[in-house]
Amino acid sequence: MAGTHPSVLFVHTYYPEFLQHLYADDPALADLTFEKQRAHVLATGFCLSDAYSHGFRTLGCQAHDVIVNADLMQARWAKEHGLKLHGNIHDKRRQIIAAQIDRYRPDVLYVFEWCPLGDEFLSEIKSRLRLMVGQIASPLPENRTFMAYDLMVSSWPPIVEYFRGQGTQAELLKLAFDRRVLERLDVQPAQYDVTFVGGFAPSHPDRIEWLERLLENIDIDIFGYGAEQTAEDSAVRSHHQGHAWGWRMYDVLQRSRITLNRHAQIDVCGRLATNVANNMRLYEATGVGTCLVTEHKTNLAEMFEPGREVVAYEDEADCVEKVRYFLSHEGERRAIAEAGQARTLREHTYAARMEELLEMLQSRL
Repeated sequence: MAGTHPSVLFVHTYYPEFLQHLYADDPALADLTFEKQRAHVLATGFCLSDAYSHGFRTLGCQAHDVIVNADLMQARWAKEHGLKLHGNIHDKRRQIIAAQIDRYRPDVLYVFEWCPLGDEFLSEIKSRLRLMVGQIASPLPENRTFMAYDLMVSSWPPIVEYFRGQGTQAELLKLAFDRRVLERLDVQPAQYDVTFVGGFAPSHPDRIEWLERLLENIDIDIFGYGAEQTAEDSAVRSHHQGHAWGWRMYDVLQRSRITLNRHAQIDVCGRLATNVANNMRLYEATGVGTCLVTEHKTNLAEMFEPGREVVAYEDEADCVEKVRYFLSHEGERRAIAEAGQARTLREHTYAARMEELLEMLQSRL
Protein backbone atom coordinates (compact mmCIF):
# COMPACT_ATOMS: atom_id res chain seq x y z
CA MET A 1 0.00 0.00 0.00
CA ALA A 2 1.34 3.39 -1.00
CA GLY A 3 1.06 5.69 2.02
CA THR A 4 -2.54 5.95 3.15
CA HIS A 5 -3.98 5.27 -0.31
CA PRO A 6 -5.06 1.63 -0.61
CA SER A 7 -5.51 -0.12 -3.92
CA VAL A 8 -8.99 -1.56 -4.38
CA LEU A 9 -10.52 -4.14 -6.70
CA PHE A 10 -14.28 -3.69 -7.01
CA VAL A 11 -16.18 -6.86 -7.89
CA HIS A 12 -19.61 -6.25 -9.45
CA THR A 13 -22.47 -8.57 -10.33
CA TYR A 14 -24.76 -7.17 -13.02
CA TYR A 15 -28.37 -8.08 -13.82
CA PRO A 16 -28.13 -11.04 -16.22
CA GLU A 17 -30.97 -9.53 -18.28
CA PHE A 18 -28.93 -6.38 -18.88
CA LEU A 19 -25.83 -8.31 -19.96
CA GLN A 20 -27.88 -10.53 -22.26
CA HIS A 21 -29.48 -7.52 -23.95
CA LEU A 22 -26.16 -5.70 -24.25
CA TYR A 23 -24.26 -8.52 -25.93
CA ALA A 24 -27.24 -9.58 -28.06
CA ASP A 25 -27.61 -6.05 -29.42
CA ASP A 26 -23.89 -5.87 -30.29
CA PRO A 27 -22.54 -9.38 -31.09
CA ALA A 28 -19.14 -7.92 -32.05
CA LEU A 29 -18.66 -6.73 -28.47
CA ALA A 30 -17.49 -10.17 -27.34
CA ASP A 31 -14.65 -10.07 -29.88
CA LEU A 32 -13.08 -6.96 -28.36
CA THR A 33 -10.24 -7.02 -25.87
CA PHE A 34 -11.06 -7.24 -22.18
CA GLU A 35 -10.19 -3.58 -21.63
CA LYS A 36 -12.42 -2.43 -24.49
CA GLN A 37 -15.30 -4.63 -23.36
CA ARG A 38 -15.00 -3.35 -19.81
CA ALA A 39 -14.85 0.27 -20.97
CA HIS A 40 -17.90 -0.28 -23.17
CA VAL A 41 -19.97 -1.90 -20.41
CA LEU A 42 -19.05 0.73 -17.83
CA ALA A 43 -19.83 3.48 -20.32
CA THR A 44 -23.46 2.33 -20.58
CA GLY A 45 -24.16 4.10 -17.30
CA PHE A 46 -25.76 0.96 -15.88
CA CYS A 47 -26.11 0.65 -12.12
CA LEU A 48 -23.02 2.05 -10.33
CA SER A 49 -20.91 2.01 -13.49
CA ASP A 50 -17.40 3.00 -12.36
CA ALA A 51 -18.58 5.58 -9.81
CA TYR A 52 -16.72 3.90 -6.95
CA SER A 53 -13.44 3.28 -8.75
CA HIS A 54 -13.49 6.73 -10.37
CA GLY A 55 -14.07 8.32 -6.97
CA PHE A 56 -11.19 6.38 -5.45
CA ARG A 57 -8.83 7.24 -8.30
CA THR A 58 -9.76 10.90 -7.84
CA LEU A 59 -8.71 10.51 -4.19
CA GLY A 60 -5.30 9.15 -5.23
CA CYS A 61 -5.97 5.40 -4.98
CA GLN A 62 -5.45 2.65 -7.52
CA ALA A 63 -8.84 1.13 -8.30
CA HIS A 64 -10.18 -1.33 -10.86
CA ASP A 65 -13.54 -2.89 -11.71
CA VAL A 66 -14.40 -6.45 -12.70
CA ILE A 67 -17.87 -7.84 -13.39
CA VAL A 68 -17.90 -11.40 -12.16
CA ASN A 69 -20.87 -12.60 -14.25
CA ALA A 70 -19.96 -10.78 -17.47
CA ASP A 71 -18.81 -14.17 -18.70
CA LEU A 72 -17.78 -13.22 -22.24
CA MET A 73 -15.71 -10.33 -20.93
CA GLN A 74 -14.15 -12.41 -18.17
CA ALA A 75 -13.39 -15.25 -20.60
CA ARG A 76 -11.53 -12.75 -22.77
CA TRP A 77 -9.43 -11.75 -19.76
CA ALA A 78 -8.63 -15.39 -19.08
CA LYS A 79 -7.61 -15.94 -22.70
CA GLU A 80 -5.41 -12.85 -22.77
CA HIS A 81 -3.61 -14.02 -19.63
CA GLY A 82 -3.23 -17.66 -20.64
CA LEU A 83 -5.54 -18.92 -17.92
CA LYS A 84 -6.77 -22.48 -18.45
CA LEU A 85 -10.26 -22.87 -17.06
CA HIS A 86 -12.06 -26.02 -15.93
CA GLY A 87 -15.30 -27.03 -14.22
CA ASN A 88 -18.73 -25.43 -14.43
CA ILE A 89 -19.52 -21.75 -14.93
CA HIS A 90 -19.23 -21.00 -11.21
CA ASP A 91 -15.84 -22.71 -10.97
CA LYS A 92 -14.60 -20.71 -13.94
CA ARG A 93 -15.82 -17.43 -12.48
CA ARG A 94 -13.95 -18.13 -9.26
CA GLN A 95 -10.77 -19.13 -11.10
CA ILE A 96 -10.80 -15.89 -13.09
CA ILE A 97 -11.45 -13.70 -10.05
CA ALA A 98 -8.66 -15.44 -8.12
CA ALA A 99 -6.28 -14.80 -11.02
CA GLN A 100 -7.37 -11.17 -11.24
CA ILE A 101 -6.67 -10.72 -7.55
CA ASP A 102 -3.18 -12.10 -8.13
CA ARG A 103 -2.77 -9.78 -11.13
CA TYR A 104 -4.04 -6.54 -9.58
CA ARG A 105 -2.76 -7.34 -6.06
CA PRO A 106 -5.27 -5.06 -4.30
CA ASP A 107 -5.07 -4.16 -0.65
CA VAL A 108 -8.86 -4.28 -0.53
CA LEU A 109 -11.29 -6.59 -2.28
CA TYR A 110 -14.67 -4.84 -2.36
CA VAL A 111 -17.52 -7.14 -3.38
CA PHE A 112 -20.99 -5.93 -4.30
CA GLU A 113 -23.39 -8.65 -3.19
CA TRP A 114 -25.43 -10.57 -4.40
CA CYS A 115 -22.34 -12.20 -5.84
CA PRO A 116 -22.09 -15.81 -7.09
CA LEU A 117 -18.60 -16.38 -5.65
CA GLY A 118 -19.87 -17.71 -2.31
CA ASP A 119 -18.62 -17.84 1.27
CA GLU A 120 -16.22 -20.77 0.81
CA PHE A 121 -14.34 -19.11 -2.04
CA LEU A 122 -14.14 -15.79 -0.21
CA SER A 123 -12.68 -17.55 2.83
CA GLU A 124 -10.09 -19.29 0.64
CA ILE A 125 -8.80 -16.07 -0.94
CA LYS A 126 -8.92 -13.93 2.19
CA SER A 127 -5.25 -14.53 3.02
CA ARG A 128 -4.24 -12.79 -0.23
CA LEU A 129 -5.78 -9.50 0.90
CA ARG A 130 -5.36 -6.96 3.64
CA LEU A 131 -9.06 -6.23 3.86
CA MET A 132 -12.18 -7.84 2.42
CA VAL A 133 -15.35 -5.78 2.27
CA GLY A 134 -18.87 -6.71 1.20
CA GLN A 135 -21.70 -4.35 0.31
CA ILE A 136 -25.35 -5.36 0.22
CA ALA A 137 -28.73 -3.64 0.44
CA SER A 138 -30.93 -6.47 -0.86
CA PRO A 139 -32.56 -9.47 0.85
CA LEU A 140 -29.96 -11.62 2.61
CA PRO A 141 -29.94 -15.11 1.07
CA GLU A 142 -30.43 -17.96 3.52
CA ASN A 143 -27.46 -19.94 2.17
CA ARG A 144 -24.92 -17.22 2.87
CA THR A 145 -23.11 -16.24 6.08
CA PHE A 146 -20.86 -13.41 4.77
CA MET A 147 -18.47 -14.40 7.57
CA ALA A 148 -15.35 -14.03 5.41
CA TYR A 149 -15.75 -10.26 5.25
CA ASP A 150 -13.85 -7.97 7.59
CA LEU A 151 -16.44 -5.27 7.03
CA MET A 152 -20.00 -5.16 5.70
CA VAL A 153 -21.27 -1.92 4.16
CA SER A 154 -24.93 -1.18 3.46
CA SER A 155 -27.17 1.73 2.62
CA TRP A 156 -30.01 -0.08 4.41
CA PRO A 157 -29.89 0.63 8.17
CA PRO A 158 -31.59 -2.66 9.23
CA ILE A 159 -28.84 -4.63 7.46
CA VAL A 160 -26.15 -2.65 9.27
CA GLU A 161 -27.91 -3.38 12.56
CA TYR A 162 -28.22 -7.07 11.69
CA PHE A 163 -24.51 -7.56 10.96
CA ARG A 164 -23.48 -5.64 14.05
CA GLY A 165 -25.77 -7.90 16.05
CA GLN A 166 -23.93 -10.88 14.55
CA GLY A 167 -20.58 -9.50 15.71
CA THR A 168 -19.49 -8.37 12.25
CA GLN A 169 -18.17 -4.85 11.71
CA ALA A 170 -20.69 -2.93 9.63
CA GLU A 171 -21.06 0.65 8.43
CA LEU A 172 -23.82 2.69 6.84
CA LEU A 173 -23.02 4.26 3.47
CA LYS A 174 -25.92 5.95 1.73
CA LEU A 175 -26.48 5.64 -1.99
CA ALA A 176 -25.70 8.60 -4.23
CA PHE A 177 -25.71 10.21 -7.67
CA ASP A 178 -22.83 10.38 -10.13
CA ARG A 179 -22.76 14.00 -11.23
CA ARG A 180 -20.76 13.02 -14.33
CA VAL A 181 -24.14 11.91 -15.69
CA LEU A 182 -25.04 15.57 -16.21
CA GLU A 183 -21.99 16.09 -18.43
CA ARG A 184 -23.26 13.47 -20.89
CA LEU A 185 -27.03 13.80 -20.56
CA ASP A 186 -28.66 15.68 -23.44
CA VAL A 187 -31.19 17.86 -21.66
CA GLN A 188 -34.52 17.80 -23.51
CA PRO A 189 -38.01 19.18 -22.88
CA ALA A 190 -40.33 16.96 -20.87
CA GLN A 191 -41.86 14.16 -22.93
CA TYR A 192 -43.74 12.30 -20.19
CA ASP A 193 -46.10 13.66 -17.55
CA VAL A 194 -45.68 10.76 -15.11
CA THR A 195 -43.30 7.82 -15.27
CA PHE A 196 -42.40 4.81 -13.21
CA VAL A 197 -38.95 3.33 -13.86
CA GLY A 198 -38.17 0.09 -12.08
CA GLY A 199 -38.42 -3.67 -12.14
CA PHE A 200 -40.75 -6.35 -10.89
CA ALA A 201 -38.69 -8.75 -8.80
CA PRO A 202 -39.48 -10.95 -5.75
CA SER A 203 -38.50 -8.06 -3.47
CA HIS A 204 -41.24 -5.93 -5.11
CA PRO A 205 -44.30 -8.08 -4.33
CA ASP A 206 -46.83 -5.25 -4.40
CA ARG A 207 -45.56 -3.04 -7.23
CA ILE A 208 -47.76 -4.51 -9.95
CA GLU A 209 -51.01 -4.17 -7.98
CA TRP A 210 -49.95 -0.72 -6.78
CA LEU A 211 -49.38 0.48 -10.35
CA GLU A 212 -52.60 -1.12 -11.58
CA ARG A 213 -54.59 0.78 -8.97
CA LEU A 214 -52.82 4.05 -9.77
CA LEU A 215 -53.49 3.56 -13.47
CA GLU A 216 -57.22 3.62 -12.75
CA ASN A 217 -56.80 7.30 -11.90
CA ILE A 218 -53.67 8.67 -13.61
CA ASP A 219 -51.76 7.92 -16.80
CA ILE A 220 -48.25 6.51 -16.20
CA ASP A 221 -45.55 5.54 -18.69
CA ILE A 222 -43.85 2.46 -17.23
CA PHE A 223 -40.27 1.38 -17.96
CA GLY A 224 -38.34 -1.59 -16.62
CA TYR A 225 -37.88 -5.33 -16.52
CA GLY A 226 -40.25 -8.10 -15.47
CA ALA A 227 -43.46 -6.83 -17.09
CA GLU A 228 -44.02 -10.33 -18.48
CA GLN A 229 -44.99 -11.31 -14.93
CA THR A 230 -48.18 -9.27 -15.22
CA ALA A 231 -51.48 -10.66 -16.46
CA GLU A 232 -52.07 -10.35 -20.19
CA ASP A 233 -54.90 -7.88 -19.59
CA SER A 234 -52.98 -5.87 -16.97
CA ALA A 235 -52.90 -2.11 -17.47
CA VAL A 236 -49.19 -2.31 -16.63
CA ARG A 237 -48.59 -4.14 -19.92
CA SER A 238 -50.49 -1.63 -22.00
CA HIS A 239 -48.51 1.23 -20.41
CA HIS A 240 -45.16 -0.55 -20.52
CA GLN A 241 -42.57 1.18 -22.73
CA GLY A 242 -39.78 -1.41 -22.53
CA HIS A 243 -36.50 -1.58 -20.66
CA ALA A 244 -34.67 1.53 -19.50
CA TRP A 245 -31.11 0.48 -18.71
CA GLY A 246 -28.27 2.93 -18.17
CA TRP A 247 -28.44 6.11 -20.18
CA ARG A 248 -31.98 5.47 -21.39
CA MET A 249 -33.09 5.39 -17.76
CA TYR A 250 -31.50 8.78 -17.08
CA ASP A 251 -33.01 10.15 -20.28
CA VAL A 252 -36.49 8.94 -19.35
CA LEU A 253 -36.19 10.40 -15.86
CA GLN A 254 -34.92 13.73 -17.16
CA ARG A 255 -37.82 13.92 -19.66
CA SER A 256 -40.42 13.24 -16.93
CA ARG A 257 -42.34 16.00 -15.24
CA ILE A 258 -42.95 13.63 -12.36
CA THR A 259 -41.51 10.20 -11.64
CA LEU A 260 -42.92 7.82 -9.06
CA ASN A 261 -40.94 5.78 -6.58
CA ARG A 262 -41.89 2.58 -4.76
CA HIS A 263 -39.41 0.84 -2.47
CA ALA A 264 -38.60 -2.83 -2.33
CA GLN A 265 -39.44 -4.95 0.68
CA ILE A 266 -36.13 -6.15 2.08
CA ASP A 267 -36.11 -9.37 4.08
CA VAL A 268 -33.37 -9.30 6.71
CA CYS A 269 -33.27 -12.93 7.84
CA GLY A 270 -37.04 -13.32 8.10
CA ARG A 271 -37.85 -9.77 9.16
CA LEU A 272 -39.24 -7.34 6.60
CA ALA A 273 -37.96 -3.77 6.78
CA THR A 274 -40.53 -1.55 5.07
CA ASN A 275 -40.28 1.82 6.82
CA VAL A 276 -36.87 2.94 5.49
CA ALA A 277 -36.25 5.07 2.39
CA ASN A 278 -33.34 3.64 0.47
CA ASN A 279 -33.09 3.07 -3.26
CA MET A 280 -31.20 4.41 -6.25
CA ARG A 281 -34.21 6.20 -7.69
CA LEU A 282 -34.15 8.76 -4.87
CA TYR A 283 -30.84 10.06 -6.15
CA GLU A 284 -31.07 9.28 -9.87
CA ALA A 285 -34.36 11.16 -10.27
CA THR A 286 -33.44 14.18 -8.18
CA GLY A 287 -29.93 14.21 -9.64
CA VAL A 288 -31.20 14.79 -13.18
CA GLY A 289 -33.71 17.41 -12.00
CA THR A 290 -36.97 15.47 -11.96
CA CYS A 291 -39.78 15.99 -9.47
CA LEU A 292 -39.75 12.81 -7.38
CA VAL A 293 -42.95 11.51 -5.78
CA THR A 294 -41.97 8.85 -3.25
CA GLU A 295 -43.43 7.10 -0.20
CA HIS A 296 -43.22 8.75 3.16
CA LYS A 297 -40.63 6.86 5.22
CA THR A 298 -39.32 7.45 8.73
CA ASN A 299 -35.85 8.46 7.52
CA LEU A 300 -36.75 10.33 4.32
CA ALA A 301 -36.18 13.73 5.95
CA GLU A 302 -32.57 12.74 6.66
CA MET A 303 -31.96 12.85 2.89
CA PHE A 304 -34.58 15.21 1.45
CA GLU A 305 -37.06 17.69 2.86
CA PRO A 306 -40.55 16.42 1.99
CA GLY A 307 -42.70 19.08 0.36
CA ARG A 308 -39.73 21.21 -0.65
CA GLU A 309 -37.17 18.87 -2.28
CA VAL A 310 -39.32 15.80 -2.96
CA VAL A 311 -43.02 15.00 -2.72
CA ALA A 312 -43.94 12.31 -0.17
CA TYR A 313 -47.21 10.37 -0.28
CA GLU A 314 -48.90 8.37 2.49
CA ASP A 315 -51.02 5.98 0.41
CA GLU A 316 -52.36 5.47 -3.11
CA ALA A 317 -55.11 8.08 -2.80
CA ASP A 318 -52.61 10.63 -1.52
CA CYS A 319 -50.23 9.74 -4.35
CA VAL A 320 -52.92 10.31 -6.99
CA GLU A 321 -53.98 13.60 -5.39
CA LYS A 322 -50.43 14.95 -5.25
CA VAL A 323 -49.57 13.88 -8.78
CA ARG A 324 -52.66 15.64 -10.11
CA TYR A 325 -51.89 18.75 -8.06
CA PHE A 326 -48.31 19.14 -9.22
CA LEU A 327 -49.18 18.42 -12.85
CA SER A 328 -51.52 21.40 -12.70
CA HIS A 329 -49.12 23.63 -10.72
CA GLU A 330 -46.07 23.79 -12.93
CA GLY A 331 -44.24 26.46 -10.96
CA GLU A 332 -44.45 24.52 -7.70
CA ARG A 333 -43.47 21.29 -9.43
CA ARG A 334 -40.46 22.89 -11.02
CA ALA A 335 -39.38 24.48 -7.71
CA ILE A 336 -39.41 21.08 -5.98
CA ALA A 337 -37.48 19.49 -8.83
CA GLU A 338 -34.83 22.21 -8.72
CA ALA A 339 -34.53 22.08 -4.93
CA GLY A 340 -34.23 18.30 -4.98
CA GLN A 341 -31.48 18.45 -7.59
CA ALA A 342 -29.61 21.11 -5.64
CA ARG A 343 -29.73 18.96 -2.48
CA THR A 344 -28.46 15.89 -4.33
CA LEU A 345 -25.60 17.74 -6.02
CA ARG A 346 -24.68 19.38 -2.73
CA GLU A 347 -24.78 16.35 -0.41
CA HIS A 348 -25.53 13.11 -2.22
CA THR A 349 -22.80 12.61 -4.80
CA TYR A 350 -20.43 9.66 -5.14
CA ALA A 351 -17.53 12.07 -4.75
CA ALA A 352 -18.70 12.75 -1.20
CA ARG A 353 -19.58 9.12 -0.49
CA MET A 354 -16.17 7.85 -1.61
CA GLU A 355 -14.48 10.17 0.87
CA GLU A 356 -16.58 8.54 3.59
CA LEU A 357 -15.80 5.06 2.32
CA LEU A 358 -12.08 5.67 2.00
CA GLU A 359 -11.99 6.81 5.62
CA MET A 360 -13.76 3.58 6.66
CA LEU A 361 -11.20 1.50 4.82
CA GLN A 362 -8.17 3.46 6.00
CA SER A 363 -9.25 3.15 9.63
CA ARG A 364 -9.18 -0.65 9.22
CA LEU A 365 -5.89 -0.84 7.36
